[in-house]
Amino acid sequence: MMLALYILLLVLVFAFGAIFGSFLNVVIYRLPKKEDFIKGSSYCPNCKHKLMPLDLVPILSYLLLRRKCRYCKDPISPRYMLVETVAGFLAVASYLAFLPPAGFLLEVSATQVFFITAKEAGLIAAWLPFDLPAYGVALGSAIMVFALLCLLIVVTVIDADTMEIPNSLSLWIALLGLFALVIGPTSQLPWYDHLIGAVAISVPMFLLAFIIAGSFGLGDVKLMAAAGLFLGWQLVLLAAFIGVLIGGVYGIYLLVTRKKGRKEHFAFGPALCVGIAISVFVGKHIITWYVGFF
Repeated sequence: MMLALYILLLVLVFAFGAIFGSFLNVVIYRLPKKEDFIKGSSYCPNCKHKLMPLDLVPILSYLLLRRKCRYCKDPISPRYMLVETVAGFLAVASYLAFLPPAGFLLEVSATQVFFITAKEAGLIAAWLPFDLPAYGVALGSAIMVFALLCLLIVVTVIDADTMEIPNSLSLWIALLGLFALVIGPTSQLPWYDHLIGAVAISVPMFLLAFIIAGSFGLGDVKLMAAAGLFLGWQLVLLAAFIGVLIGGVYGIYLLVTRKKGRKEHFAFGPALCVGIAISVFVGKHIITWYVGFF
């Protein structure tokens, strides 16, 4: 029964993330067009027909409609479903990274929503005692990280489409960075670690952008400044290293396949976003391994 409840919980978390992913698709489409993504109904980009609730069920609508608009039969980009799916998995990853299942099951037992026996609750308590304040902190970390990941998804897709990172997205990440001073996975760091993180990568990138034309865009600089405020200086250094490594490999691939010339630019933001996401989840472990290695 415990395993079934846990699986059900993860399915619900995935659905929650996919719903947010559906909203992210709206932001991705409308933000570059300077359209309001809060108000107004969703519509087909081709025929402009207002979409009904059955057209907007994350993932399922795409599959049930056979990847075509119900009204004009124009093909629907698979990217919509991909964003929803990725958001769902990232919600699950955020939950697994910060919230123990035992804490949830003990809370459920206490409220008697499900029929968990006293013996079962006792076994769980022996495994990992339920601590409500600690659970609240862990929940805050999971929400903070998922919010950051959602913004990174939007940055990734918009930058890949337009070669630009809207300032508003970096500002939202910076706002999360301010909250990270008091709650979240990096809240235990001294406040000056966050401030150093805001300049540790962004300032060198800013200087390189002027010394070497086209090396980095100002959107990349602002993104790393905001991310550094959230992560602190150690994790943002790691995020930048991973991002540069991924971006370099991708750049070599574009050159080898002749999809880009030597003087042509490509979106670097997606690589940086991957580096930031990796640092959030396993950055501390990588740094600990690296320090211990030497």
